[in-house]
Amino acid sequence: MRPILLKTLKILALQGGTRHSVHISSTELAMKLKISQQSASRHIIDLEKKDYIQKKYAQGGQIVNINEKGIAILRKEFTEYGLIFGTEKNVKMVGTLETGLGEGGYYISKEGYMEQFNKKLKWEPYKGTFNLRLDDNEVPKIEAMKAAEGILIEGFEEEGRTFGKAWVFKCTLENKGKIIENCAIISPKRTHYKKVVEIISPVFLRKELNVNDGAEFKISIDLGDS
Repeated sequence: MRPILLKTLKILALQGGTRHSVHISSTELAMKLKISQQSASRHIIDLEKKDYIQKKYAQGGQIVNINEKGIAILRKEFTEYGLIFGTEKNVKMVGTLETGLGEGGYYISKEGYMEQFNKKLKWEPYKGTFNLRLDDNEVPKIEAMKAAEGILIEGFEEEGRTFGKAWVFKCTLENKGKIIENCAIISPKRTHYKKVVEIISPVFLRKELNVNDGAEFKISIDLGDS
């Protein structure tokens, strides 16, 4: 969504548009947005075309209601700001299983990491990661999650090579009603796969869940437990 349309939607919501009808004129909206009356009117039309709001003309302006699609956008913004400022303790995402490059399994199998997993998670992960690709609209949740305080896994040196820090966030996975609770997202300080989350677990998840690439999973991250 264009930033100006999101700002317009927020103004309508602050008038109570998520709970009841709002009467507002294009002139009043223009003053709040600090733009021309014509531009404000066009933004209302755009929001209606995209099914974020419903409107009907009334004396002195229009009566506006925010639709479910618009409320969903505002909830998404609320969740992301909650993550940024530490007030949101549970994040939910949806991802699709895909085969990784095998690098995750190599790194987490290092003894310097395994010892810390045992100590901080109370379990030793299977030596491989379970990779879930997220849709574009889920990516901000990953970035916001990384801004939260996870469980720090310290870096170390082994045979003259440096292995960097990582953070883990405890989570649960759900697929077709089956839930796996002992899981964690591992987020290296340096990562090239922003749309992919790498998950570790004490069990071989593909075998435990009998799933293949393309299977869809719900991810629930408990930041309050990290």
